[in-house]
Amino acid sequence: MFLRRKRTSERSDEDLVEQLRDGHQASLGVLWDRYAHLLFGVGMKYLRNVEESRDTVMELFTDLPDLLRRHQVERFRPWVHTVMRNRCLMRLRGRGREADAPPPDVADEDLRGEALLREASLQKLEAAIAALKEEQRTCITLFHLEGLTYAEVATRTGFSLEEVRSHLQNGRRNLRLMLNNDADRN
Repeated sequence: MFLRRKRTSERSDEDLVEQLRDGHQASLGVLWDRYAHLLFGVGMKYLRNVEESRDTVMELFTDLPDLLRRHQVERFRPWVHTVMRNRCLMRLRGRGREADAPPPDVADEDLRGEALLREASLQKLEAAIAALKEEQRTCITLFHLEGLTYAEVATRTGFSLEEVRSHLQNGRRNLRLMLNNDADRN
């Protein structure tokens, strides 16, 4: 399993990220020691499957150097947590697209029901995001699903920081309203 090791380096996460961007693979090992166990916990929370959680952590760390070259990461811990959560959500969506049969590791009827409810909730959320105004949808997707910062969203979209904040706030409010209205109808 992913056991937490004693901190072997006093270098900051930001220093390690910069070194990894520059091709120093040893920094990946230090980040692994610091975060693999935490990310495994995120995987277990969402996926509820040891092997799938372990695989997702491994895939994330395999992709980490490329991800860090593509994204300007200001605070590594919340960013990597968001990336892991998004990967778990993508796996859950993928489960629903495979076969109509429940996942092989889910034998208990209650867990099957939970998995179906989660999938239905994800589909409703995707539909609600798609129904947002384009500016809100873009900001919500970049900030919450891709894990970009406000500044990165502003750079990518050309919006000012105030516009990004406004689109995010309005988008979240509209999502809550749409999802609550949908829940009231059911």
